[in-house]
Amino acid sequence: MRGKKAKVVEGNAQLLCSDALTEVFHRLPARTLASCRMVCKSWMSLLSDVHFVHEHLNRSQQKLLLFANDRANDRSLAMVLADANGYMYQLSRPLVAQTLFVHNSCNGLLCLGDSKGAVELLNPTTGESLVLPKPMYTAGSSQFSSCNWHCLGFCPSTKQHKIAHFYPGAHAGSLEVLCEIYTIGDRDWRQIGSLRGAPIDRGIHVNGSVYYLTRFRYISSSRINCLDLQREKFDVLMLPPRKTYGGHCSLSELEGKLCLLVVDGALEGIPRTMDILMLDNDDKQSWTHRYHISLPPLMQSCYFTPRHTLFHDSKIWVQLFARNLYCYDPNSNSEELEIACPESEFPFSIHTFVESIIPLRQDNFIKKIQ
Repeated sequence: MRGKKAKVVEGNAQLLCSDALTEVFHRLPARTLASCRMVCKSWMSLLSDVHFVHEHLNRSQQKLLLFANDRANDRSLAMVLADANGYMYQLSRPLVAQTLFVHNSCNGLLCLGDSKGAVELLNPTTGESLVLPKPMYTAGSSQFSSCNWHCLGFCPSTKQHKIAHFYPGAHAGSLEVLCEIYTIGDRDWRQIGSLRGAPIDRGIHVNGSVYYLTRFRYISSSRINCLDLQREKFDVLMLPPRKTYGGHCSLSELEGKLCLLVVDGALEGIPRTMDILMLDNDDKQSWTHRYHISLPPLMQSCYFTPRHTLFHDSKIWVQLFARNLYCYDPNSNSEELEIACPESEFPFSIHTFVESIIPLRQDNFIKKIQ
């Protein structure tokens, strides 16, 4: 009897220690956990568990990532704005010969592309990367292309990451857009169909769906095409009723919701303001006007659209040009955008970012420790 009781007590003690250790790991930053995986097999098993990885991700704080190409030194830099005081640090990334750009960021993973149409996934926190098979269509890919782009997304119900690739139809001038999907862990891309409406901007990922804005002859006849990544089915959203769409429109994600950015101004005039309308996540039909922002004097509006607009640290961050980052504080009495940081010495793009230990290869760390 004493032997059985001793084993029960020992088992309970180990369980208690395991629970305490798990809670400690939950409180550590992802960069530290990436190193802890190398300590022993038991830690490796715990820190590679799918439930733990996503629970740690949900507790992590969102940050602002600046990704830039330093062409003079032939390198790519991933810098993270860590706090409101402007503290920054550089994340690890493999050395590459060609210039890369970021399609988008999701759950701490970056979807990278190059001018030849190659696609690479990178976890800059752990330094792990994964080169994807070549998509079916690769011509004309660029950082600013609206007719050939990729978007990384996440399906909450299946815990799968998928990359959607949108590219033009075979006939020149056609409004048909084809789509193929790659699921991380699969071997090949799968073509899932086509939809009508050429993108006027690169799409974004919000809550398991990819959205992009289309335009036909007039802005008022535009619509928002939507791809549900779990069902791999398309849907259409109409633009909210508005007195005028005199300037440019683009999509963004703020506070976990899809937003429509409307820059007012005549085609040949200087844009004055930007309105942000937010979509209701429940009915996918109701739009709410959330913010009205005054823009600094810029170039003519026919050449202007916000490149990236993000919500971070209770503020709205707007990238207007390749090297300029502005900030708007909704809690202030001013509607003006303020310069967030001095002009960068080389072009960059900004993305919301969460440090994570999501693995790109399930057996990667096991091989290292054996």
